[in-house]
Amino acid sequence: MTFKKYFYTLFSVLLISAPLFAQRVTEDQLVKRAKLYVSQQKDKIGKNDRVINLKLAKMYATDRTVKVVYTKENTAFATLFPEQTEGRFKTEAQENRFVVREYMIWKAATDALASASFASVIRNDLYTWLVDVVSPDGTELYNFDFKTLSVRNAIDLCGGKMPTDFRDYLAKTLIERALHSLLKDVYLPHDSAGFCNVDLKYQRLTVDLLTTHNGYSVLKEHSGEAARNAWLGSFMKTSKSKRYFKDLCDIIKVRQISVEIKLRDVSDLQDSAMFKIYPTDILEFAAKPAIADVESYIIGKLGGKKQTAESRGKFIAQYGPNRTVLTAAAPSKSKRIYEVAEEMPSYPGGKQAIAAYMARAVKYPGPCVDQRIEGRVVCRFTITKEGNLKDIVVTQSVDPLLDREAVRVLSLMPKWIPAKHNGERVDSKYSLPVTFRLTAQTAEN
Repeated sequence: MTFKKYFYTLFSVLLISAPLFAQRVTEDQLVKRAKLYVSQQKDKIGKNDRVINLKLAKMYATDRTVKVVYTKENTAFATLFPEQTEGRFKTEAQENRFVVREYMIWKAATDALASASFASVIRNDLYTWLVDVVSPDGTELYNFDFKTLSVRNAIDLCGGKMPTDFRDYLAKTLIERALHSLLKDVYLPHDSAGFCNVDLKYQRLTVDLLTTHNGYSVLKEHSGEAARNAWLGSFMKTSKSKRYFKDLCDIIKVRQISVEIKLRDVSDLQDSAMFKIYPTDILEFAAKPAIADVESYIIGKLGGKKQTAESRGKFIAQYGPNRTVLTAAAPSKSKRIYEVAEEMPSYPGGKQAIAAYMARAVKYPGPCVDQRIEGRVVCRFTITKEGNLKDIVVTQSVDPLLDREAVRVLSLMPKWIPAKHNGERVDSKYSLPVTFRLTAQTAEN
């Protein structure tokens, strides 16, 4: 009896794994299959495509690339699908580039589902598709590329069955595009917490949530309930007003998009907690009545107060490592460099953070170690309204090698919090000493 049990288990494993072994093909076979697919398109060369109304001029495959060239007879741009894409892009050229790109992905996905041989090519990341749209004289109008991964994602988006009408697929991609934008466009205007460094890759959105020392422990309580609800509430507030909200939820369900919130205290960026929001959590939250006032909810958890419209993004501007995302003040149009401003520039984390950065970044020049050269190099530079350092000059020299190292280290510094004058971010001057002091460890190294 035991033998039979193990026999059936082994037999089942072999049955399950058989298709996987069958899919394994050599790289040479994949190249041959891709080139075969391209050769099958030769009858379409020189003919107008009925869907996107562009003439297929050229299509060929190398060992790593499928190259496709379309000719646009009328070089004046006219939106291909105005009823679906109108108003979603800055220019008609951008609009058409998006449509043609999605058409190529839809076509490749449809062909892959119809051909087991070509499907094996799509299952591998061997190929990049390069697409050019040119005028009759060969002038490039627009171009783009995509990997075979995009084709697999398209198949997933459509539940494993591509729509027979390209317009149906285009509608899905436009909604998915909106979803990507909405996932990133979550903002919490609160004086003690803020989202920053949002990164969306494939099915996972990673969000950094910074909070002050007083709020950190509260946001960690109950498995991060407040942190999770803050993001969910902000997302729902942003997206529930959209007419395609139901479609957004469908894409979350199909794509299985999850969210990782990394909660960090601004006073100790190394101390962090992470909370996961699963697709089911988002869909369950979507079925509930939206939190009318997300800011009031989080304030009830953290204390503090809601930011005014004028100071929107103040928390991120002050503490966020990516402060260009949300800022408290607009950049000044003035070209003046301020020696003294109402609010002078500062480095995130203050003097301790500067000292920690210097300790990590400074490389003591070997000849200066040998000759026991020490001292303090003073540098003066401009901190731009974007927080970057430029025009670094040495105003107090010690040794040419130490001077050069000080300039190098300063030029690589992360962004500063820029100066402000009359409520606007401005360029300003700043002086900073870089101290070189030999220790027993330095000498030994």
